[in-house]
Amino acid sequence: MVRCFIGILLPDSLKNAVSKIQDFIRTLDAECRFVEYENLHISLSFLGDMPDNEILKIQQKLDEVVGNYRKFSLLVSGIKFIPTRSYIRVIALDVVDDSGVLVQITDKIKTNVGGDVKPPHLTLCRVKKIADKLDVISRILNSNTYCGELEVDSINLIKSELKPTGPVYSVLHKSSLK
Repeated sequence: MVRCFIGILLPDSLKNAVSKIQDFIRTLDAECRFVEYENLHISLSFLGDMPDNEILKIQQKLDEVVGNYRKFSLLVSGIKFIPTRSYIRVIALDVVDDSGVLVQITDKIKTNVGGDVKPPHLTLCRVKKIADKLDVISRILNSNTYCGELEVDSINLIKSELKPTGPVYSVLHKSSLK
């Protein structure tokens, strides 16, 4: 079995900007588990544990979906509290796609590949406990969360190996856009 998900990898320039936002959140009165620098990515679909013999089929289906689209740009900016502000389990950055291409791709992934497809986002941390939720939310929303633009030229099938020190990600397959 291979634990895997579909996502978009980030260049170091964007990871550096994201890391600064994580550093700011670390100063707040919240107990969080932060996504490691090397694991920062935009989540599209969590597939979970897949049988080894299904991986090739998933790669082919992902190629079919992604190969129909041209490269496009995303803006990484703005905060999402998942699932809601009143019950925060994850603090994430929003992914803005004015072209609408990413929504089309994620819809096709949901239909043709499957998995747990959520609106695209970039997880900053998983929240364990927040002492003063209103203060933390207010301070985050009033901070600069602009990270920059990203040209998307591929969508990746990523393996997630759970280790005692945290997950280790490796690209199983890269599906390129036109």
